[in-house]
This record gives sequence, C-alpha cells and structure tokens, in this order.
Amino acid sequence: MKISYKTARYTLLLSVFFAGQAWGQESEEVDFSCMKEQVRTIIQVTDQHREFDLVVRNQCPGAVNWAMCVERLDPWTHRILESHTPLGYVEADKRSRVNLLMKATPSPDGYENRAQEFYMSVAYSIQGQPKAPCVARACEAKKQKLRAEQSRNSSAWRQARKALEVRVEKECPEHGWNTENLKACRESVVNAASEQMLAFEEADKSVREQLNTIDPDTCTVHGGMVLALPE
Repeated sequence: MKISYKTARYTLLLSVFFAGQAWGQESEEVDFSCMKEQVRTIIQVTDQHREFDLVVRNQCPGAVNWAMCVERLDPWTHRILESHTPLGYVEADKRSRVNLLMKATPSPDGYENRAQEFYMSVAYSIQGQPKAPCVARACEAKKQKLRAEQSRNSSAWRQARKALEVRVEKECPEHGWNTENLKACRESVVNAASEQMLAFEEADKSVREQLNTIDPDTCTVHGGMVLALPE
C-alpha cells in the first residue's frame, strides 16, 4: 500500500491510500487533487456550542471512499477528550458532510466560555476503506512550548481580572451611589485598566497565531473561539 500526502484548502492532512486500480488503470498512483475539503463554521451560534460542517466534495471521475479522524480537545488544557472516526463514500460530483457540535467550556475562573478545539485528518481510497491518521497527540507535542507560554499569559490575565473586580467593588461600592453614578464610576475604573487588559489579549492572539504556523499542513486546529463573556 502506497501512502502519499497533499495539501488542500484549510490545510487539512490528506493521507492518500492506493490499492489496485485507479479508475480502471492498474499500478498507477491515484491523484486525489480532485477531492476538495472544507471546514465550514455554521453562522448560528449559542453560548453553549459552536457548530461546524466538515465537507468533502468529489470532483473526480468516479466514486471515492473517505474516512476522517476528528479529535476533540479541551480549549484550555488542550487535552484530547475523544476521537471520532466517521467514514463513507461519495460519488462523482457529489459531496459528503459531517456535522460537528463543539461544546462551550468555561475558563478556570469562569470568566469566559470557549468552544472546544479539534484536529481533523482525511483519508481517501478507490478500493477498500481507508483509515485516517489521528494527529492531535503528535501536533500538541510540537506546540508544547507555546502552549506553556499561552497558559502563563492566561493565568496572569485571570489574576488581573480578579484584581480589577476587587478594585471596582472597593472604589465603587453599591452603598451610597445612585445607579447612574455607580455605572459611571465602574466604567471609569475598568477603562483605566483597559490598556493592561488589551496587552493580555494581544499576547494571547500572538501566541495563537504562532501556534497556527507550526506544521500547518498537518497541525491546523479549529474551534476554540470565545462564545460568551460574563454580563
């Protein structure tokens, strides 16, 4: 069995498995560049989940068997929670779709919810059912240093938020303030700390961007977006 790889849109890992004939031609490598993949974020979103469609489109001259390995991760610890291995086949000029719901997971301090993250790999075959390689464990090993940096920044960010909450309560207590003045006072304290909070946010964004540059053909991670902040 010959194994080769190609890069497609959304930088999904494609393991191409060849066995026997390629649409009637023996002993030739199958070119699966005619297979198109898409990770599509569904517009509808709630505070409890984010929905994705994993789409495989067949623009090849005949039917193709496909298999996926979709690994769900905790967006804070990046621990692998579970793996899904859907499979099927798709006829020429048709598409197959796998719907995926990524649950909201609160941060350690309960300040925000993020959708779970996931890795995805796809395998194709003309004859027989392929098996898609699961990549999360190897990819997360490559990201270990940046994940530690991300964790330190998140921890400092949480501590700064807690300190800000204490300061707001101390400088703007509900007793003795009318509603309008209380709101203005609290907004003033929060605005004074906005530069510090922005620095944490930018640091988090920078690390996430760096994570996306690590072996993007194999190790692109999806999901992980913020779904809700506290009132």
